[in-house]
Amino acid sequence: MSKYASNTNFTEEVLSFREESFYNFIEQQCGSVVREIMQVQDISSVDCLLEIGNIFTFLQLDSEELTPIKRKAGIFLNDGRFILKKGLMYKVEMFINNLRSLNQRNTTYADHRNSNSSSDIILTECLLERLPFLKTLIVYSKLIATCKYDLTFLNVVLNSMIRNLITEETGFRYEAVIRQFATGLYILGGRTAYEFIRLNIPAFLPSVQIIQAYIAASDNHLTEGQFNYEGVVNYFNLNQTQLGFVAEDATSVVPKVMYDTTSNTFIGFSLPLDSNGMPILNSYSTDSFTRLEEWYTNVPRATLLNVYLIQPLSSSLSNTSPYIFGAYGTDNRFESSDVLSRWYQIYQRFKAKGIRILGFSTDCDSRDFHSMRTSLGFFANFAYGDHSDLLKIDLPNTWSWFLMQHQQLYICFQDAIHICTKLRNRLLSQSTHLLLGEQLINMKPLLYLINNYSKLDHLLVASDLNPKDRQNFYSAAKISNDNVLILLEQIPNSLGLNIYLQAIRSVRLAYIEKNTSFLDRVYHAWISVFIFHLWCLWIRSMDKKDLDLILSQVSNFNMTPENQKSQTKRQYFITYQSHFSIEINAHCLVYIAMLVSEGKFPDTALNVWLQNSQTCESTFRSARAISNIFSAGVNFTVSQFLNRVNKLSVLQNIKSNANQNNLRFPQHHKLHRTTQNTSTVSNTTNLSKTAIENRVLEAYEYAAKLFSPLKIKQLLRYGRIKSIEETSRCISRELEAFWSSDINIINDLTGNSEIESDNEQNDETETNSTDDYNSEEEFELNDNLDMISNTNISTNRGVRLFTNVKEELVPAYFKIKINNENKFLHKQAACWVLEKDKRSLSANRLSRVQGR
Repeated sequence: MSKYASNTNFTEEVLSFREESFYNFIEQQCGSVVREIMQVQDISSVDCLLEIGNIFTFLQLDSEELTPIKRKAGIFLNDGRFILKKGLMYKVEMFINNLRSLNQRNTTYADHRNSNSSSDIILTECLLERLPFLKTLIVYSKLIATCKYDLTFLNVVLNSMIRNLITEETGFRYEAVIRQFATGLYILGGRTAYEFIRLNIPAFLPSVQIIQAYIAASDNHLTEGQFNYEGVVNYFNLNQTQLGFVAEDATSVVPKVMYDTTSNTFIGFSLPLDSNGMPILNSYSTDSFTRLEEWYTNVPRATLLNVYLIQPLSSSLSNTSPYIFGAYGTDNRFESSDVLSRWYQIYQRFKAKGIRILGFSTDCDSRDFHSMRTSLGFFANFAYGDHSDLLKIDLPNTWSWFLMQHQQLYICFQDAIHICTKLRNRLLSQSTHLLLGEQLINMKPLLYLINNYSKLDHLLVASDLNPKDRQNFYSAAKISNDNVLILLEQIPNSLGLNIYLQAIRSVRLAYIEKNTSFLDRVYHAWISVFIFHLWCLWIRSMDKKDLDLILSQVSNFNMTPENQKSQTKRQYFITYQSHFSIEINAHCLVYIAMLVSEGKFPDTALNVWLQNSQTCESTFRSARAISNIFSAGVNFTVSQFLNRVNKLSVLQNIKSNANQNNLRFPQHHKLHRTTQNTSTVSNTTNLSKTAIENRVLEAYEYAAKLFSPLKIKQLLRYGRIKSIEETSRCISRELEAFWSSDINIINDLTGNSEIESDNEQNDETETNSTDDYNSEEEFELNDNLDMISNTNISTNRGVRLFTNVKEELVPAYFKIKINNENKFLHKQAACWVLEKDKRSLSANRLSRVQGR
């Protein structure tokens, strides 16, 4: 019989094995290869092993560091696939099953022993006086059956605590639901709060190390630059859907390099892109200190973090949260062609996995915007003319207002919240003068409202008109609410502003509000389109001198020769990004409606309020919210973001299983009300070509009605606003001419007066706790690496140097020579040594997006 044959006669003593005794036991039962696999994953106890279960999942990671151990545990096929040895899997499976049986027997025996083999327990009066809580416990036991609250989890906690208190601490056991509760507490409250509760309520919560191992063993572990397509497939299977919508966005990060022990890479440099626009994985992995020093000198730091989420478009009423499947650091130096290639690669990879990507959404970055135009062929050369998956809709010839081509690979949406904030910023800008007919569109009528009407009537405050607050969507929603629009009708010279705010309101109702019916979405989307169509035609028909003259007549603005030379006609209109974003969104909205009405996509494709990049913004907010409770900083490095997102992923999994684990999580009352009132699928019973066309025609009639009082002769034909057919022909020619004549300006990625940017400033000088070397998150990543026994430690100006380290920890260290002596320097400490400046990011995120 093999010396590794499973031994079913384990004693209870093995359940308390830790560290070296545990590894020796593993080697005795399963062999040295299994021992090595567990050491690499820091599985150092029976408790941790039983919680993780499958120890071989770790070998699925694509890392060169795992190649030696993979060769011991299995074989590589000629096609590159890796196959585990069946015998090894069998030994481990039998071994874990035996441990589970022993653990179950031990738990059952402890419960039986604790019962004292008696159904009646006599409590003396003296005992009750010393322990008055026993009276409460007796009353509690009688109320369990009739209590209106669900006490399932509380019962499990009490039973676990009492059982653990009468056993040795090394024998503490925790049910799965308690581990999940503990993990949620650790993530939401942080390490300090967790330790505070654990120290004051003994036998209640497992150690921090067990929780960290639980998080590290998560299936949805995110690695920089690696797109987790397999995780998306599993998540979509759980939600029973194959249709998804991808969102992309970026946020500023602290430009600091950190070492990741799991992937043995340095995170914080800007990842290079390959020919497909995809980040090159493991670009910064080295065992040479000199090479790292060269990177610090020559390679730019990542100042932005790009993230990618996919929203499952499922009919399920639950578990429809977006899934983050990719993230990487960048210095923001890329071209629109990189974005286009990356989207195509993502589409193809998901297609190979059986998932159909309906579309992509971003904010209004100019490069993302041009990628959308090209991918849609919207006044641009279509990028996918010969693709086999092209969708096609059958449009009536009478739809002259539909300017997008009939064949598409996927659709695109610019984030509507960004559109609304950009329109608000344009209104409040001090360098532009919006003209519509003889109306100057500015904030003065709104200031008049605030000063002369009750706040109860309009709900506005002066800060809503602060031009420096450039990301205040709530303000954009307030200034365009129905009450404000009604009051503006009573104020002279506010007609142009009223029309402008109605355009913002229409964008909100079309893409952001969840309770808008789909045909109403079409109606409001095209109201905003037609408002800017008519306005654009008037601007293009006017001479620059005439516009300057109108401005001087309706305002006190002094149009000097210098001003005339420095300004163009477009300063009287909205930015081209905002204009074309509204155009693209409205056309894609109708395109989705046609696909659904023709039966090519399910009704879930109509949930456009899920198809935006706000899922990315929500992820950024959540990641900032789980920073250290004693830290004033809300920012993060790229490495810290990945660490926090992995925690959020584990927390989301726990929430998804709330019905099974009886755990309840707090929910904001407004979010709860919205969830209750929102159906996941829009009503499509009346969705047809005729219904869509009628709503678009109604939208044009409404826009024409808004413009009629302006009496703009360039828009009139026989005393009335031009027909929708004539307007559509004119705007098509004007837009085509715009992209042809202004192409050099449009392709200038360095920015100009026409290009608004919401990119956060990275030159802040305020200090931030995320810059500290000894941050809590860095301690979490290196808990075991910093506690090395049997080593000779020397100190060199505050940096710990080791004469020798354990063999399994060598990859995390640089081997350097100091004074002709070989020393080991931890790679994270090397980052600290090479960091010349204390890079920071303002703790006040709002200050980074305010106008200067």
